[in-house]
Amino acid sequence: MVSTELLRRYPYFAPVSEESLRQLAMIAEERVVPAGETMFLEQSPASRLYIIVRGEVAIQYTLGSGQRRTVDRLVDGDLLVWSALVPPYRTTCAGIVEKETHLIGFEAARVRELCERDPLLGYRLMTQVVMLLGHRLTGALVQLAAV
Repeated sequence: MVSTELLRRYPYFAPVSEESLRQLAMIAEERVVPAGETMFLEQSPASRLYIIVRGEVAIQYTLGSGQRRTVDRLVDGDLLVWSALVPPYRTTCAGIVEKETHLIGFEAARVRELCERDPLLGYRLMTQVVMLLGHRLTGALVQLAAV
């Protein structure tokens, strides 16, 4: 469990009801991942959603040649493993920890249940996912242009 004050620092939770925030805080847990660790690979089950409190995670795609390309770097305040909110709940890339990373993690199935009960929470999270995807697509296009 984390404090509601900690969650309130992040923009996706700012307008959320105190009750929904309390329920999120109850299912949240903190985790530290060392630099160099692979958090997930392409097509892994996406069972947890994370917020990066402090650190850096490289987002990589595997090209047809088998080579991995970094298309994005997620940092403090970013959502990690957005695919935990969207069917089929599988990752679409690899996540490699570049700097020791402190995270707040949520069991995704429980977050999805809360979003069903609190549409404002669902809307805020999905808005963040769409923004992240737009940024990621731009990064992927830049990488493809360089190939």
